[in-house]
Amino acid sequence: MADPVDVAAAAAAGAAHGQIASAMPGGVALSAHKLVEEGARALLLILPGVLRIDVRPLADGLQVVPRPLGDSEIGWEVDRGAVTDYGKTAEETVQPALVGFRMAVWTGERPLGGRLLLAYTRDHQGGPTHFVGHAVLQEVHEDG
Repeated sequence: MADPVDVAAAAAAGAAHGQIASAMPGGVALSAHKLVEEGARALLLILPGVLRIDVRPLADGLQVVPRPLGDSEIGWEVDRGAVTDYGKTAEETVQPALVGFRMAVWTGERPLGGRLLLAYTRDHQGGPTHFVGHAVLQEVHEDG
């Protein structure tokens, strides 16, 4: 089975999008930032064959779309401890806003667990939203 945390593949796949991939014990850290126009959907982070995370600024908030790639399956939830002003409209949100997610990714024999921290700042005069994302995914071991 191919290694689901192939750092070189993540660096190559995300290079065109400004993603940086860093190795860590049993896993990978992915970081990127992007300016996205309201209503447009853009790839923010990618781990080839495993996971893609898209973002989309909306008039009243944001949409974060985790997409499984290949045969992966994703479990995803908001981390209530890493949220600021979640649920308010963009005009009510203190800048920059921060939201966190916990995730599990089943890739076959090697499940991954991790988190995503997403900060965003928007231009209320009709300009783009600036997203900054950092995800950490590590192999989950049964003996832990």
